[in-house]
Amino acid sequence: MQHLREQTNLVKKKNKRKNNDDLIKQKLINSILSLLKNKTFSKITMKEIYFSAKIHPPEAYKVVKNKKDILILINNYFNEEVYKKTYNIKGSNVNDRIFEILMTRFEVLNIHRVAVIKIFDYLIKKPDMFIFFAPLMIDSLKNILELSESKNDGFFGKMKVEGFLIVYISIFLVWKKDKTKNLEKTMVAIDNHLKKAEVFLNLINNKNG
Repeated sequence: MQHLREQTNLVKKKNKRKNNDDLIKQKLINSILSLLKNKTFSKITMKEIYFSAKIHPPEAYKVVKNKKDILILINNYFNEEVYKKTYNIKGSNVNDRIFEILMTRFEVLNIHRVAVIKIFDYLIKKPDMFIFFAPLMIDSLKNILELSESKNDGFFGKMKVEGFLIVYISIFLVWKKDKTKNLEKTMVAIDNHLKKAEVFLNLINNKNG
């Protein structure tokens, strides 16, 4: 009985710690997105992020230590927001589902448009950080393919992900300049790129199936 109580208390402590870490992460996300409204990513310091989030630095440092950790945090935040909106998405085929998920992602990004563009501009100017961020972006695209129920394992799956990365970057550059109310230009770009890639994606699916 004593052992059971100890285990129960341990689980409670772990859950409490996790909840506290999640709260800290959300505060830090809100902080960086808010700071980016007025400053560039390179000019923002970790101290400013902690102060704006109203978190004691030693406590925040347990969750994020540097700009790379912030990039991971922000990327995970957007992934989770997209997942919450599309995890039960339906469509007649894979391309339709990919279209809906991509459009949802750009709508989510658009809520924090200024911040996202500033982070992108920072990555372009910092090759080392871009190289660090690239695998995170690839994982995000893998998540989109999995949500769309598209097969992306094995050699042909790797080819599909790499091709999808090129497509995503092309669409992102259109979104970056898209000032239309409902992202009409982005929508057209997604549709056009997916139509061009459809033959290739179907070929990969058939060979991978």
